[in-house]
Order: sequence, then C-alpha cells, then structure tokens
Amino acid sequence: MATVNDRELAIARIYSKAMLDLAEEQGEADNLLGELQEAVKFLGRSPEFEQFLGSPLVDDEDRSRTLERAFRGRASDLLVDSLQVVNRKGRLGLLRAIAEGYRIEHSLVRGIVEAHVRTAIPLSEALRARVRESVARYTGKQPRLIEKVDPSLIGGIVIDVEGRKIDGSVASKLRELGQALERRASEEIVRARA
Repeated sequence: MATVNDRELAIARIYSKAMLDLAEEQGEADNLLGELQEAVKFLGRSPEFEQFLGSPLVDDEDRSRTLERAFRGRASDLLVDSLQVVNRKGRLGLLRAIAEGYRIEHSLVRGIVEAHVRTAIPLSEALRARVRESVARYTGKQPRLIEKVDPSLIGGIVIDVEGRKIDGSVASKLRELGQALERRASEEIVRARA
C-alpha cells in the first residue's frame, strides 16, 4: 500500500478542508468520509488506475472522462465534482493524501482523537472501555482506538495519543529495571576503585 508523506499531506489538506466545508454545508461530511475511504481501497486494488490518475502523461480531459465513467452514479455528486476540481488543478495524484487529510480534518471537527494502543494480547471489552475512558479524560476528546497486538511487549500496554506516549508495558519496566541495575553496578565499581 502506498504511503502519504508530510509534504503531500500538507498540500492535500487544502483540498480536504474545502471538501469538508462543502460536505458539512450539505450534511454529507460522514458520507464523504466513507466514500473517500472506499476510493482509497479501490486504488489499493487497482494500482494501474492510481498511476493513471497521477500520471503527467495523461491529458486532463481523458482523466475527467474516466472519472465520470468510474464514479458518476456509483458515488455522490459531491465526491465526483470534488475529484473533477482536483483534476483540473492537476492534483489527482494526491487522492490518497486528500482522503487522509479529510479523515484528519473530519476528526478534528468531530472532536475525535486517535489513540494507538499496543498490547501483548488483544484487549478485552472491559479493558477497551477503560482505555477509552482514560484517553477521553486525558485529552477531552472522543478517542478512536487503533489497536495492535505486539507480543514483544510481554505484557502491559503502550498508548500513543497525539504524539504523547504512555508506556505501561512489562518490556519497558524490564528495560528500566535493567538500566537501574547497570547504573547501580557502575556506581559500586566506581566507589570500589576510589
């Protein structure tokens, strides 16, 4: 799967914000989010189509006609019309970044924060609820948990929210204990030599 870099995302967020503003006016912001996510899935299944959209060798009119055939009647007019504007600006190769920027802008407007949660084993429903409650209290926002099982943690949990990391894993506790033991051993060796 192609990734989105920061430069692409910065440019794309201009389009994403405009699309979100328009979608909010029409009461279609949530629907457009879903459509953009589906469009990105489609790009994942059709790399040739993604290359076609971003190729400087393809004429804008050809791309415009292809967009109409591919999406009109299958997606909302809001999405198709937005893609046509992006195409006229020569930025259709940023569709993944635009979808990501839209998701970010949508979350900001809705007061949602992503919380990346790593655990050694899958979260139980009870623990998931506690994590949600804690993150909501910590951020003042509604959390969207993105869970990942990471057996290297041995046990415990690591939560990353808005670039802030909360590490309560057994692996980190063992690392801290090991570092403390190394410091103590070093200090004792230094004292013994003195």
